[in-house]
Amino acid sequence: MEKGLKIVLVDDNTDYLFTMETFLNRNGFEVKTSDDAKKGLELIRSEHPDVVLLDVMMETLFSGFELCKQMRMDDDLKDIPIIGISGMVEELGIDYKQWPDYDYFKPDAFLDKPVDKQKLLRLIPETIKKAKKHKKRPKWKEKMDKEWAEKASQSR
Repeated sequence: MEKGLKIVLVDDNTDYLFTMETFLNRNGFEVKTSDDAKKGLELIRSEHPDVVLLDVMMETLFSGFELCKQMRMDDDLKDIPIIGISGMVEELGIDYKQWPDYDYFKPDAFLDKPVDKQKLLRLIPETIKKAKKHKKRPKWKEKMDKEWAEKASQSR
């Protein structure tokens, strides 16, 4: 496993944040936490982590969904992998994996609470690796390609 990866963990349960931050730090990750979606988005923007661990239901039922949507619509954040984490099965009897909503909530991976910590340790690098494969070309390369295409069309 790649050590030193930066993780932002967003969850409104402060006990869970403390437990997971401690566990992930002990396993070599650099972890920043937030206990609400708005602060979480600010933290993600400032830290630009390797991966985000995002609780789906926080201070409001849809705040995790909203944070994910905002990240996916933001050019600077849309390629950061997200692992959605939820207790929906326990709390609502709804299994997200059985009824996913990819139009609104597009995590790169998903785990149910209580989180299997060993599975999470395997999932973090797998999710990052998978996301990097699907990542778009860097903006500077896109810009360069566009400029070259414009120059080529003007020289005709």
